[in-house]
Amino acid sequence: MSYQALYRQWRPARFADFVGQEAIIATLRHQVQSGRIAHAYLFCGSRGTGKTSTAKVLARAINCQTPQDGEPCEHCDACERLADENNLDVVEIDAASNNGVDEIRDLRDKVKYPPQHGRYRVYIIDEVHMLSTGAFNALLKTLEEPPAHAVFILATTEPQKLPATVLSRCQRYDFRRIPAGQIVGRLREAATKAGANAQEAALNRIARAAEGGMRDALSILDMCLSYSRDALDEALVLEVLGATDRDFLFRFSQSLLDADAGEALRAVDALMRGGRDPAVFAKDVTQHLRGLLLAQSCGDTLPDLLEITEEDAARYREQAGRLSREKLLKLLDGFLAAETDMKWSSQPRVSLEMAAVRACQPEEGRTLDALAERVSELERGVTQAPPVPAPMPVPMDTPTKAPVQKKEAPAQSAPAPAPAPNVWAIAMDALKRNRPDLFAQLNNGRYAGCEGHAYRVTFPTEAKVYLQVLGMDTCRGPVEQALRDAGDPEATLLLEEESNLPNKRDIAAAGQMQAQIFDLFGRENVEVIDD
Repeated sequence: MSYQALYRQWRPARFADFVGQEAIIATLRHQVQSGRIAHAYLFCGSRGTGKTSTAKVLARAINCQTPQDGEPCEHCDACERLADENNLDVVEIDAASNNGVDEIRDLRDKVKYPPQHGRYRVYIIDEVHMLSTGAFNALLKTLEEPPAHAVFILATTEPQKLPATVLSRCQRYDFRRIPAGQIVGRLREAATKAGANAQEAALNRIARAAEGGMRDALSILDMCLSYSRDALDEALVLEVLGATDRDFLFRFSQSLLDADAGEALRAVDALMRGGRDPAVFAKDVTQHLRGLLLAQSCGDTLPDLLEITEEDAARYREQAGRLSREKLLKLLDGFLAAETDMKWSSQPRVSLEMAAVRACQPEEGRTLDALAERVSELERGVTQAPPVPAPMPVPMDTPTKAPVQKKEAPAQSAPAPAPAPNVWAIAMDALKRNRPDLFAQLNNGRYAGCEGHAYRVTFPTEAKVYLQVLGMDTCRGPVEQALRDAGDPEATLLLEEESNLPNKRDIAAAGQMQAQIFDLFGRENVEVIDD
């Protein structure tokens, strides 16, 4: 006889053989004992949790001629025929390949025929969510009122895809993921029967990799035993899975916490040289970071949540205590995004290295508050720089009734004290907190410095709309008030368009000089002629 895979060798033949679905198994056994057999069942849950196996055992139990405590006797004619899978009373249909209306209509026509040997004709429809809409519609009436001898068992991994009309016609049983401890127990039995010396750490590693699926766990064990039957240790399991041991993950995570990009990239290179899959490693890193997050949040329950020893839990707590919650969440976001990128990238190693380098960037340089603080520092540096002296105005060659004595400098009043150089930066910080809308509009322009108590902001032509909006009293008033609160009681806001700035400055300079001439000689003694 040819070799049979472990998951087929260890497929349950009785309800007592199942692991991890105690409530479901107990309910089905009671139904068999009491004879309260439903006409339609829905078994849903993730892969490898026993849906199809339960359906087959239930089919044997309800057709068994001498059931014992709800279990099939395995000795009667019906049980033997079902064990050999040559009994026409149990019909298995793969909905993934028989999902059309014609197949369901054919089933509907044949369901009226009575069973040949047992009491029930059982129809097991696997992956039922793959049926088309027309096929579901063709099945509805038969599913609701089948013949007395017909029992439907629907199995699916995606119950949310089933129509509500189908769900309401079935008894639903949700198969949960099997705990790692129970998987380890079954793996230990299988390894012992196969004559292999399996270490406990190796079996734990296989159970965690199976993610709650018994079939996956037995398949991994089968691969490991094919690799070596003498001794099954954790290193062998990691080699078969292409995964990374926990010590390497702790070292890699420590390089990320230390912001040592060089060490992280060297670790990735060593991983690739060892033939590891970058996508698998990214998944391992994500799981490790999840462990650190649980270590920060769950405390004493960590060993049960991660199904690890107390010594490993202490290592998780120690490393989790070295970083902030925000930093840890950013690392998780980065490697989760890297996992997605690798599915579509032609160079998954590059995606992994990019995630590692981004994770090593200093945390303070990546937050919005820190960026805003750096911008404020730059603004303070600009405002504290010495102002550029304005060019001396050129006297206008204007004929007057009285000669202008150019050698005598006009008397000028003492200038008002200049405001503090960081008034603009303080005001912008206040607006960013209290009026982010005005802060965003001002950012569309350029702060051009302070002239006296007038704070100039220039806008390019394409941003002229912001100049007009800020020129309204409802917007200008809060900005000027923020400037006054920042230390300049006489502050005003001067908004200008960049394309018109040179003409405005010339006109302002000419007007200032003209006012000085009027003050010196008297307005009645000066005649202004426009050229």
